[in-house]
Amino acid sequence: MSHNNTSKSCQIKTEQLHEYSLQTLPLSYSEAQLELEECKIRVVKNTEMANKPVSLWTVDEVCEWIKSHDLSHNSGFVEAIYWHAISGRALLRLTAGKLEQMGIDEESQRHSLLQEILRLRIQNDVESLTPIFEETLGT
Repeated sequence: MSHNNTSKSCQIKTEQLHEYSLQTLPLSYSEAQLELEECKIRVVKNTEMANKPVSLWTVDEVCEWIKSHDLSHNSGFVEAIYWHAISGRALLRLTAGKLEQMGIDEESQRHSLLQEILRLRIQNDVESLTPIFEETLGT
């Protein structure tokens, strides 16, 4: 499957999920009400992800994270994530070189994505170490 076909497939899948989530709403909803409902759906998804270690995120969850951090506004991050099947575990291991190989050519885009990934790594490390410290301190 070519990159264009994969990208189209991912876009269609995203549109189908979006329509499925919103199709149960009343037809009388205005555009603003539909946008609000879409926002609520994203909040629920992000809350579910927040309770799950990054290393266990699926490719879809990584894409949701990118969308929620406004990292995809002018780049092919989401498409690159789908094309290269970047799960949460792989996301934590990305480097500038790997991003460049994935087609993220603009240095400023790679830099902003790597900064957000660094925050995720730190958060992931803190969350994995917290139970150890609590056990050691007896709390």
